[in-house]
Amino acid sequence: MAQVETPSTLDTSNYVKHTSGNPIQRMLIDRFHGVILERIVELSPVSFLDAGCGEGFVAQLLLERLPNLELTGFDHNPDSVAMAQEKNPTCAFQAASIYEIPLADRSSDVVGCFEVLEHMVEPSKALSELGRVAGRAMVISVPHEPYFCLANASRGKNLDIRPRGSDPDHKNFWTKRAFGEFLVETCPQFEVTWLGGSLPWTVCVATRA
Repeated sequence: MAQVETPSTLDTSNYVKHTSGNPIQRMLIDRFHGVILERIVELSPVSFLDAGCGEGFVAQLLLERLPNLELTGFDHNPDSVAMAQEKNPTCAFQAASIYEIPLADRSSDVVGCFEVLEHMVEPSKALSELGRVAGRAMVISVPHEPYFCLANASRGKNLDIRPRGSDPDHKNFWTKRAFGEFLVETCPQFEVTWLGGSLPWTVCVATRA
């Protein structure tokens, strides 16, 4: 099958981040992947929803660890979905909105959502939808502020953006503690069972209370 490489796919921040040749960025991404994969594997999911799957990088790594996992995913970008499907042909991906996930309540045993909520105009609405379709647990990551912005600013990136160093499309800025509180306030049927991360990202595991 021919590789899917359209400009809209290649221009996504997720694609650029995961294909960067910068050795420091690669180290940070690899370490981040190690943390989220460890947390997902510990949950021994029966099924897994990759919400905001991007181009399928995380899904591919997860299937290497859990090759028999029933994995589905969605993203708002059809080109990203096409690439995710090509990378992971045994899975089912679709184009959909995180505000209206086309799945039944509690239909996925574990839901993962990585580096998505910071982009959302209505993060509470998006998180509520994730909680609705999660049967047992959620594993979610967001930038760990203010360290994410400081890390960018320290290498001269996005100095003209406010907060200084922020990615221009980020709309929400949580400290680690603030994100844990936000999750419980938004989804009171869940409790935070692990709140950690891999700098400059926060990773939160929440399970149904």
